[in-house]
Amino acid sequence: MHAADVNIDADVVVVGGGPVGLFLAAELGLASASVVVVEKLGRLGRADSPALRGVTTRTMRTLTLRELDRPVVRAAEQALRGLIGRATGPDAQRATHRPVDGQVTSTTLGSGGITKGHIGMVPLTDPAGEFSEVALLPVPYAALREVFAQHAVRHGVEIVRGRAVTDLATDPEGVTACLDDGQRIRGRYLVGADGGRSVVRRLAGFDFPGTDPTLFAVGGEDVVLLDPEKLPHGFTRTARGVLMVDVVPGQIVALEHGTPPAARPAPVTREELQTVLRRVSGTDVTVTAVGAPFRYSDNARQSSTYRRGRVLLAGDAAHVHSPFGGQGINLGIQDAANLGWKLARVARGTAPAELLDTYTAERHHVAARVLRNSRAQTALLRYGPEVDALRELVTDLVELPQAKALLIGMVHALDVTYGSDGGHPLVGTFVPELVTTRAGSGTGPADCLADGRGLLVGAADASDLRGITQVRDDVRWAEGRCPGHPEVAALLVRPDGYVAWARDHGDEHDSPSAALDRWFGSCPAETARA
Repeated sequence: MHAADVNIDADVVVVGGGPVGLFLAAELGLASASVVVVEKLGRLGRADSPALRGVTTRTMRTLTLRELDRPVVRAAEQALRGLIGRATGPDAQRATHRPVDGQVTSTTLGSGGITKGHIGMVPLTDPAGEFSEVALLPVPYAALREVFAQHAVRHGVEIVRGRAVTDLATDPEGVTACLDDGQRIRGRYLVGADGGRSVVRRLAGFDFPGTDPTLFAVGGEDVVLLDPEKLPHGFTRTARGVLMVDVVPGQIVALEHGTPPAARPAPVTREELQTVLRRVSGTDVTVTAVGAPFRYSDNARQSSTYRRGRVLLAGDAAHVHSPFGGQGINLGIQDAANLGWKLARVARGTAPAELLDTYTAERHHVAARVLRNSRAQTALLRYGPEVDALRELVTDLVELPQAKALLIGMVHALDVTYGSDGGHPLVGTFVPELVTTRAGSGTGPADCLADGRGLLVGAADASDLRGITQVRDDVRWAEGRCPGHPEVAALLVRPDGYVAWARDHGDEHDSPSAALDRWFGSCPAETARA
């Protein structure tokens, strides 16, 4: 295709303007790549989607690295104030969260103490405060999208709205996206972040194996009932399915086993929601109005690879599962955090294309585990004496400290590691608490990683390390230490917050050169950043 045929040219084209696509675009722009986002809706976002998303502790820590934690917390506070005012049930007044230094420290939506999430709607509570640093923050989808959109625009991202991708043309030098208005947008690479029914995935020939849905849910925000006393408040299992009334303030959901209530492309109507509510509850409840309707299922699928040549997938385009446990949006944001800095370096020619193979290697197994635990949660939502017995057993198990720690770590992705290859045990883990000269007396690397570069941390006398950052501008130096790991003398932290290299005191001969070559490329980045 001739250059004259292309309307817009960029390093990377991102298809999909939801939170995952926008966060990825911002990460690319932060690393000085030119980026275009193509969103099929005239306004950014999905129309057929539950309004609230639960942002986990790991995701909040990732957002803190980019100084996005406070805007997200403010959006959550504002939304919850409105939702509490609209919710009609007795648990509404207990929907609270409290930010401390930008970190959400407690969240509860319902009874049973501080809720850290659910496993098949068995609450993971923490009344003793053993996991005080862990929280599930409810944030409106639209607010999350807007925070990320503003962040992306600040980093030079161009957003094309109201245009759908109809075809892709790939060649050895790049990918051209053909739009429904005749425009062509070209990038050296293209990422499909366009949801579970991804057009990019289909056009690029990715597989999508998995299991068909067996549970189907319809619901809505601001549902108005003529006779609300006919529906039990909270989470209720019945012989026909599950009712969730004000589990999220202002939201009513009915989940059925077996036959889907309607073809998925059809919008949920007031009549359909009323019919399903009556079937599941066994009452003649009347719905008079419904705002922001949505539907979902336990469809679980995952592409076997996230990269085919110059086309990649992220978020729901790469994997889908039931929303139980609130892990989906977090999984996608972590995909974007892992991919963004790598793809920017490859697209700009400062790292080899093989770096992109680490994206599937590091993220595929994480999503596979989420699919496994979401299927397990689906099993807990079925009915019958066998499932009742299983739920009682799980309810007992989650009170055991080790089981609770395992499940909370799983739901919040706190135990995700990318492997140490037999090296230092911190390699592949999320960066531990740091105290650096740049952060003053702070306890995190946030202000050292906000610009998207890597971070090399060591003692003041580590001249061999300080010199590295004088010849390459993709890694910055900070004098510092790890209070929780006093044996550690130095760390190399990737832009996504994961440790790439570490050495202990007494191992001064251990150099980060191999890790720098692997993750940042053997050639230094340009000395003048855009």
